[in-house]
Amino acid sequence: MRSKSVIVPFLVSVLLAPAVFALAVALGDGKSGQPVTRIVFAGTVLIEIVALTQVLAARRLFHRGDHGYLTWSLVAAFLIVRLIAEFRLLTLTFVVTPPKPIESASSGMFFYVVVLRYLYTVSDLLFVSAMVTTARAYKSTGLKFNLLQRDYLYIALVWLMPVATYLLRDNLGLIGIAGPDKYVSTYRLVAVCVGALIVSLCLVVRRYAVQMGGGAVARVWGTVVAAGTIRAASFLTLALLSKAWPVWAPFIEQYLLWIFAGCWLMAALYQREVVPGAAVTAAVDTAGSEAPA
Repeated sequence: MRSKSVIVPFLVSVLLAPAVFALAVALGDGKSGQPVTRIVFAGTVLIEIVALTQVLAARRLFHRGDHGYLTWSLVAAFLIVRLIAEFRLLTLTFVVTPPKPIESASSGMFFYVVVLRYLYTVSDLLFVSAMVTTARAYKSTGLKFNLLQRDYLYIALVWLMPVATYLLRDNLGLIGIAGPDKYVSTYRLVAVCVGALIVSLCLVVRRYAVQMGGGAVARVWGTVVAAGTIRAASFLTLALLSKAWPVWAPFIEQYLLWIFAGCWLMAALYQREVVPGAAVTAAVDTAGSEAPA
């Protein structure tokens, strides 16, 4: 699988999905768009599975002692735990209907619905570890890395998202693809804060990559920055739209997560395309240096 073969279908889907949802709503009532939202969610899970296979393939390009191997191992763990959380949400969306209010559920159902949603937070913390590992790897080269003023500006703008989400926290528990409950707003606040931390670290790693020469490596981390920003923005968007556009709010949240998953797939593909090129170049240089004069 190559990035060039994926980017066009992905961009087409980004343009097509809102049009399909708008048509479904126009031809029906407020609930007619729900099947489209659920299909987008199921498609997002499918893309994340494909992204995981590409991340695992990218990891295999590194030797076990390389920093890159540890980084992409942590990224793989991040996606694995996230997919476990996604499969839980799939069951709640398509199979299991939790009782309302959730307090009336059994302890097992309460744990499954409320507590296990924090698997997403666990996966995010694994990704934080991946970014810290990568930053340390760059620092270990002994080179001097500096953030630019615009990087600090970008980080400040990123942290406006959790601030704005907190101000709109009363809207966070109004809507959910599997049905909202009074506990989901707390999870979403935690998620947007951890998401802002992730994006901040990604911006740092991207700057380091740029200072190391940029190019394809910087494109990998730039795509990861886009993925993290879009996911954090999905919670803010939900808070902004839940009251004003209750029909569109859940779709737009899932639509942004669809783009998030697509960005991760592209990042993994870019990484796979970077490392083999470097290995081939090194092999050619070595062969040239050993050739007889």
